[in-house]
Amino acid sequence: MTRPHLKPLLIVLSLFVCPPALAEGARDLFQTSSAQIVQVLIIEAASDKKAAIGSGFHVGEAGFIATNFHVVSEAIHEPQRYRVEVLDASGEQVAAGIEHFDVVHDLALLRVPDAEAKPGLVIAEGALTKGETLYALGNPFDLGQTIVPGTFNGLLETSFYQKLLFSGSLNPGMSGGPALDEQGRVVGVNVATSGNQISFLVPVQYLQALLERRMMGDRLHAEGYEAEIGRQLLEDQEYKYALLLNLEWPTQTLGGARVGGDISDYFKCWGDTAEDDDLLYTLTESTCTSQDSIYISPRFQTGAIDYQYSWAESDALNDVRFSAFMTQAMGSMYTRNPATDKDVTNYQCRQAFVGEADSAEGKWRSVLCVRQYLAYPALYDVLYLGALVGRARQGLSSHFALSGVTEANAREFLDKFMGLQAWDS
Repeated sequence: MTRPHLKPLLIVLSLFVCPPALAEGARDLFQTSSAQIVQVLIIEAASDKKAAIGSGFHVGEAGFIATNFHVVSEAIHEPQRYRVEVLDASGEQVAAGIEHFDVVHDLALLRVPDAEAKPGLVIAEGALTKGETLYALGNPFDLGQTIVPGTFNGLLETSFYQKLLFSGSLNPGMSGGPALDEQGRVVGVNVATSGNQISFLVPVQYLQALLERRMMGDRLHAEGYEAEIGRQLLEDQEYKYALLLNLEWPTQTLGGARVGGDISDYFKCWGDTAEDDDLLYTLTESTCTSQDSIYISPRFQTGAIDYQYSWAESDALNDVRFSAFMTQAMGSMYTRNPATDKDVTNYQCRQAFVGEADSAEGKWRSVLCVRQYLAYPALYDVLYLGALVGRARQGLSSHFALSGVTEANAREFLDKFMGLQAWDS
């Protein structure tokens, strides 16, 4: 099916902010590469209208088009309701099939009919040099093709999954477009932005691996989409937890207790103390969050790991009021996965006391809550909150949230997490 091209092509360049050499490089790349860039359209079947848009580009042979998983996720989860079409620079709009995807690295591979196939952009080989000029191409805000110059500023090192840090402006609609070096070779795929010239690219080696897998004959069909997502998520969390659980977890002093420290560089950790006469207590917190999550759908993101320790003490609260304060703190569990009852079961929670009531070391009061993924039943979200009590008006609470983990890995994480905590002698 063809439709008239709705928007004029734009080239976003400013000679006021770009030196002439940079402007010329962008102009040349746009002229040589724009025919390989497409707009990816997610069409809602009942209305026959666009429900979502993104970008993509011809790669390899036989009509393959690369984009992001999140761009085409609606068509993956509900193939009877949504279909994928691509619009090229000439205004030609055609249907595209989903050939394969890599949900962990947010990539998808589409295919158009042979008659619509174009020579693919060349994939770069070798490492990039920090400070190298790159150019991101795509279709922001449904305005037509743009090219955005920027700088490669290294790999995102505090991440389970490599990403390229791109100092340039990616805007909605550019997701799935290519990032090119000055020779016009693909070095990455546009994926996300944090604003203020902080953007991220999926390294091209993940796209190369996906393309090679498809060229070896591994093709998906709609009835197998959810099973493949589950397989990839299961494989990823096995890799991730094997890595974390085999590390030697350090400890640190927090108030009057020993707790776990910064497990690895994969987590960002912060500390803070609330100390105010009006509060009647002092609360010191240490919080660590992983820098990754995996996009499944707009309402379902998984793969995150968070943990927190809080030390509280008070000379102003009596024992009853301090105990009530600690109990209230145990209601602060959360997860970064906003899944609904369409995706997960209700949480099932269990409370327990660990330790002797009259022990000098006190005892743990703990709550463990688990919910299962409906489409991927080997995986769970797990929330834990524990409070170490037993000393007058002093207490430690600890919390973790795991998204998309097996029962075995969750139990091992819990054992290791609890094993680090004790009163500081």
